[in-house]
Amino acid sequence: MFRSILTTILLSFSLLAIGQKQIPARTNMLVSDFAGLLSSQESQQLERKLRDYARATSTQIAIVTENSLEGEDPFDYSYRLARAWGIGGGEYDNGVLIYVAKQDREIRIQTGFGAEGFLPDALAKRVIDNIIRPAFRQERYYSGLDRATSAIMELAQGEYTGEGQQPQQQRDAKGGVPAILIIAVIIIVIILLSRMGQDDDDDDDGGYYRGGRYDHHPRRKRRGGGWIFLPGPWIG
Repeated sequence: MFRSILTTILLSFSLLAIGQKQIPARTNMLVSDFAGLLSSQESQQLERKLRDYARATSTQIAIVTENSLEGEDPFDYSYRLARAWGIGGGEYDNGVLIYVAKQDREIRIQTGFGAEGFLPDALAKRVIDNIIRPAFRQERYYSGLDRATSAIMELAQGEYTGEGQQPQQQRDAKGGVPAILIIAVIIIVIILLSRMGQDDDDDDDGGYYRGGRYDHHPRRKRRGGGWIFLPGPWIG
């Protein structure tokens, strides 16, 4: 009896795994445009920008575009992708993944545990709704991704400044940049994001991206190194 139950459970998990969309093999690039949204030159420009930023700071930002989710939940799949690729892995766990599924018109931003301090849910949602989505509706894919990564870099500035250095809060205690200045910068960025979204909407009569839904998942586990978390969905 016990063996029958165990066999049934194992078979169910096997079928579930078979039905999942396969994670693509990790590339050596920070910009993996599988959906072909960008020209070769645009992809190279973004790649250079993100690599320069990753070298200068401890924060790694990656972009992945695909044609379809193949029926997968966008939040769960982008979480699995970020974890499998180990984006931003290291001491700080401060990687950021911008994921786009072209045919499904879905956009997700997944953040590592260490990135949540400068890119919480509310700000990630603003980046999607006010920058990426309006640009994508007009098929300005490069513009949307370029501006989104710039906004994320502005938010990250001040919390992490270089590989092996201390978080901003610890440096403040030793006479570094005042915390109130960091808060002021974040507030200014929020205001700018809101204004950019209003400007884009004024020029947008149609809708390409109906989605860009950003869901808060209730179950989160603390980090276990890199993007390798204990089982349980991530805040994206």
